[in-house]
Amino acid sequence: MKPLLRILAIAAAAAIAMPATVLAQEGATDDAGEIEEVTVTGTRSRPRSVADSPVAIDSFSETQLNMQPVGDMTENLKNLVPSFTATALTGDASAFVRPVSLRGLPPDETLLLVNSKRRHRGALLALFGAAMNFGAHASDMGVLPSISFKRVEVLRDGAASQYGSDAIAGVINFILRDEDEGGKLEAQYGQYYEGENSYKVAGWKGFRLGDSGFLNVSAEWTDNEQLVRGFQRPDAQTLIDAGVSGVGADSPYGDGLAQTWGRPENDGVRTAWNMAITLNDDNELYTFGNYASTYGNYRFFYRNASLTPAGDGGWHSSLRQLPLDPTDDDGDGIPGSDGDPLSAAEFAGNFCWCDTLTAGYTPFFEGRQTDFASVVGIRGEFDNGVLFDFSGNFGMNKHEYKLNNSLSASYGPESKRDFRTGDIKESDRSFNGDFSYPFSADVNLGFGFEWREEVWQAFAGETQSWIAGPWAAVGDLTNPVTGTNYSTPPIGSNGRSGFDGDAAGKFTRSNNAIYGDLEWDVSEDFLLQFALRWEDFSDFGTTTNGKIATRYNVTDRFTIRAAVSTGFRAPTPGQSNQRVISTTFDVGSGLQTQSGTIPPGDPALVPLGGKPLEAEEAENVSLGFTAEITDNFSITADWYQIDVDDRIIKTDRINVVGVPGFEDADFTAAAFYTNGADTETQGFDIVANWDIDHAGGASTAVSLAYNNNSTEVSNLDVVEATGDNIIGNQTLFNIENNLPENRASLSIIHFRDQWSFTIRSNWYDDAFDERDFPDGDLVKAAATFDFETRYSVNDKFTVVAGANNVFDEFPNETDTRFSNGLQYSRRTPFGYDGGMWYLKGVFEW
Repeated sequence: MKPLLRILAIAAAAAIAMPATVLAQEGATDDAGEIEEVTVTGTRSRPRSVADSPVAIDSFSETQLNMQPVGDMTENLKNLVPSFTATALTGDASAFVRPVSLRGLPPDETLLLVNSKRRHRGALLALFGAAMNFGAHASDMGVLPSISFKRVEVLRDGAASQYGSDAIAGVINFILRDEDEGGKLEAQYGQYYEGENSYKVAGWKGFRLGDSGFLNVSAEWTDNEQLVRGFQRPDAQTLIDAGVSGVGADSPYGDGLAQTWGRPENDGVRTAWNMAITLNDDNELYTFGNYASTYGNYRFFYRNASLTPAGDGGWHSSLRQLPLDPTDDDGDGIPGSDGDPLSAAEFAGNFCWCDTLTAGYTPFFEGRQTDFASVVGIRGEFDNGVLFDFSGNFGMNKHEYKLNNSLSASYGPESKRDFRTGDIKESDRSFNGDFSYPFSADVNLGFGFEWREEVWQAFAGETQSWIAGPWAAVGDLTNPVTGTNYSTPPIGSNGRSGFDGDAAGKFTRSNNAIYGDLEWDVSEDFLLQFALRWEDFSDFGTTTNGKIATRYNVTDRFTIRAAVSTGFRAPTPGQSNQRVISTTFDVGSGLQTQSGTIPPGDPALVPLGGKPLEAEEAENVSLGFTAEITDNFSITADWYQIDVDDRIIKTDRINVVGVPGFEDADFTAAAFYTNGADTETQGFDIVANWDIDHAGGASTAVSLAYNNNSTEVSNLDVVEATGDNIIGNQTLFNIENNLPENRASLSIIHFRDQWSFTIRSNWYDDAFDERDFPDGDLVKAAATFDFETRYSVNDKFTVVAGANNVFDEFPNETDTRFSNGLQYSRRTPFGYDGGMWYLKGVFEW
């Protein structure tokens, strides 16, 4: 990484090079006297308007959020923010937390705030999924009720020097409602064109506390049926054609498919509160937070029970023949023991789950998530004019897992079918002291300190889900029926092994930080912003980061802005300590493999290049302008480059058969987190807004958002034992090509009397799935359209009708996952849900 001082010197030189006449302009006021919507993100000085900020900030009001077709916050941001993407839910536990990305970077490189306070991390580490999500350990915005937000601010620039770890791509700040009276209740029913139902009920209520205090509470309930978008797998259809009964009968959704593709079944309750009480003229006590409880259900890959050519049992490794008696006390290599090493009479016969599960089986995974956060603080002003804000923050996220309809093959005929595989939990605590002192009307110093503790915890699963059973060693015995050795059965519950005794534990990391922000309005037209942050982490040491940003009003209607900063992302305790075994399928061969994710500091990984994680380091440079072409038409454009050194990534699965230290491993491939690559991300955003007034009081709002983004990977580490890159060319291809390079969103909202009409189009450029490497599985450019109409019956009641993806657009069909029963790429940028219509009633008082 380039030295911090050199970066800051370049920015300082750029600021000094601004025209000298700028420095002479002071004390000007806004002649128009207009009040613009202000933002609080990215500044510890006075709130600033979007156009007045030195970096790109989007501020979306409650009205703008309400005009979105579906009302899901992830979808809302995808419609509104040009560089925000959200791909379809993926496999394993990642099926319950939707992957998101800002400026093409992983979700844990975007910091989430609520009321400008850092939000806690989720418990989930994404073991599978799209390239930008692979291995990420991020906060989950999906547990926050959308109806609870007064506005949402998105800072599209590096801000780690202001907010600390994770803010490399930017910051999303959710501002909660603060009304002290009134309320809203809305109920929505939706149905996908394929027939699945979706329900949502949400509301909020404001209460006055004392003379000037308030309490605002929000709640939301959702229930979404499983989407079914694939078809019967060819191998399952072969069994059906051969007269095998029961294929697909174990589906919990009643779809009759051996394997189900589509958004998982899910439901949940999400709540939030925001409260403040004035203690005296200068001080205020406040608290806010949320509680959520959600449920999801996801099916795994189908386990085929058809016979192999050798006739030794099922095709799948958990459905192969095992001896009824796995012992060999007499040491003759034949199952069973009769005391005579020369006799085979002790052999009691074979057992195979394939005889019981003749149609095969498909495990399904249940995940229950609990999320809680609470912030309590006091803010006000000291007698010397220093503003203060002391706050304590606690956040908890827990996932409880159950794997159903599976097998623990090493327990033979004694295997259970349903397993508790162990839970994971994240608990974060922090204490902040923030201060702001205006030296003058033009110069403000913000400074503060932070103590934070992160705890990631894994709970052991039940015994059969992870421990080797009595049949684990039968691979050393001869099957008298075939004359060959038995296949070694996989250890643990098939699909996802439980956390074992070594994996279970509590892992803690703490850090302390001090920081300062200086904002100087050199003149009405020229702003300089400086930020510096020093942070000390208990596990990897210190880091210092800085930022210089500037804004210059060339004219009343044209402003240029620029920023340069350094940043970082600390490895999480989960990434440093997770140990889990999963049943996966090799991309190249399609065969099942047991893959272990190992803590990077495990001594066994030394031959593979494993070592304790360090922080990612980043450099952000941005340059842009805002232009008010007319009173009703404005445009902003921002170019950016984000270089991330020592990026934390999860390696490909590395074959560990024969590698010293893995002789007794319950898996054949290992993966681990490592600071193994550097990346360079470049792009630009363009946002245009046009407000058109018509005769008779009607109006139309037109908004266009466009993003160009690309990422290149360089300086890959190698696996010391093999000399290969830590990620293969296929994964590298996925990182660089999985997201579309260009994306645009166009919305038109027309207001007339009691009516409003919304038309929105989201366009996605070509993208690629790594599945058909080296060419890539092309996902062709496509556009989806949404439509909504609202009618205000009176001041209190509104009726809404609309459709999301109204023309039922699906990705182009491919054949790379045809054998798994899916006709689309799994990595499509807009998913394969299809269209959905909905009706909604809104009552306000």
